[in-house]
Amino acid sequence: MRINPGKLRETVQLQQLVTAIDAVGNQTADWQTAATLRCRVNSLYGEDYWAAAAQNQQDTLVFVLRWCPVLAAAMADGDLTRWRLQLGGAAYEIRSFDDVDFAHKLVKIRAVRR
Repeated sequence: MRINPGKLRETVQLQQLVTAIDAVGNQTADWQTAATLRCRVNSLYGEDYWAAAAQNQQDTLVFVLRWCPVLAAAMADGDLTRWRLQLGGAAYEIRSFDDVDFAHKLVKIRAVRR
């Protein structure tokens, strides 16, 4: 599957939750940008929209990105709560990754606005 690079119109930050120990010994958590990527963003429609609406997740978007090593690391992590997307000041919790056709060319990410 190929994608026209001109259709990747949006810039999104893939962020990872990083924990650290401060000077006093307290554990702190902060979102750090792992990569800034270009993507295409689509809202859900049809059957997918109604399935999301049944779970009160109408704010779900599908992000289509080119495969890259940072995305591969996020996919391999297995803990989706440690990763999120930032688009235009809004944070999106990642619900699923889809390596389209297992070809390592495109990745579809389904995420819900929080």
